[in-house]
Amino acid sequence: NLFWGRYYGTTGTARANRDDAYGDVLLLDTTDKGRTRQFTASLTKPFSEASDWSWSLGYTYTDAKEVSALTSSTATSGWNNNYVFQANADALSTSRYEIKDRISASLNWKHKFFGDYQTSVGLFYEGRSGRPYSWVYSNDMNGDSRSYNDLFYVPTGPGDVLFSGGAAMEKSFFDWLAKNPDLARYAGQAAPQNSGRAAWVNTFDIRISQELPGFFKGHKSEIWLDIQNVGNLLNKDWGHIYDYGFYADQGVARFVGVDQASGKYIYDFTTPTSASYANADADGFNTGVSQWSLQLGFRYKF
Repeated sequence: NLFWGRYYGTTGTARANRDDAYGDVLLLDTTDKGRTRQFTASLTKPFSEASDWSWSLGYTYTDAKEVSALTSSTATSGWNNNYVFQANADALSTSRYEIKDRISASLNWKHKFFGDYQTSVGLFYEGRSGRPYSWVYSNDMNGDSRSYNDLFYVPTGPGDVLFSGGAAMEKSFFDWLAKNPDLARYAGQAAPQNSGRAAWVNTFDIRISQELPGFFKGHKSEIWLDIQNVGNLLNKDWGHIYDYGFYADQGVARFVGVDQASGKYIYDFTTPTSASYANADADGFNTGVSQWSLQLGFRYKF
């Protein structure tokens, strides 16, 4: 894990007592706060001479913590995309990459229908927790010239913060919050980084393979077909992966400012952003991982 600190000068939003001789200044330092712990248990039934069937079942629990998600190749971008309430806080949080619960299973069958050439079929299952994400303001709340990186303060109830749209907007917000208990439990504080989690994911893959004769004695060839996310092949509504992708955030409301009379935050609430069913690990866009795919392979063994 790395921790970034940043001071804003002439290129950032104006700050009191700043030194105008400097633009953005970043200090990179190491931290020993990050950690990962895992526990795995599995059962396996291998093939035997008496059976053409094998199976396996496994479960992995992961507890991963980090200070920075290291999402980028440059310090400035990495600092900008770290979700914190205090901009330079060395805060430990759930890792953006943590898969908390994972179940894996396989069921395999093989048989030699002719000669020494084997036919095999395998079904593979993965069920896992959705990836973590952070609840943030959908604009620049703390004046660091960056939006969607300031952790969202959850009001305790009506009257705790003010709304630019008055009572109607306030009611709309708390009606929405009541339907999102994972966020509502942080009432009275900023929701911690990566404290949200996308929906559970279920995917199935199939491999079908057939051994064939080679061109010379003792040689064999093999052809196989992989069907990835076969559930989506059978039904377009199956096998969707609802992850928040590279940026891993949900913008809840806009921060308008602070009411001078009461000192309360002022929010503007319309419709929060939501996850798409594409797992945008690589580039933040639709990568098609929620779709089924076919892969045909061939191998010659000698």
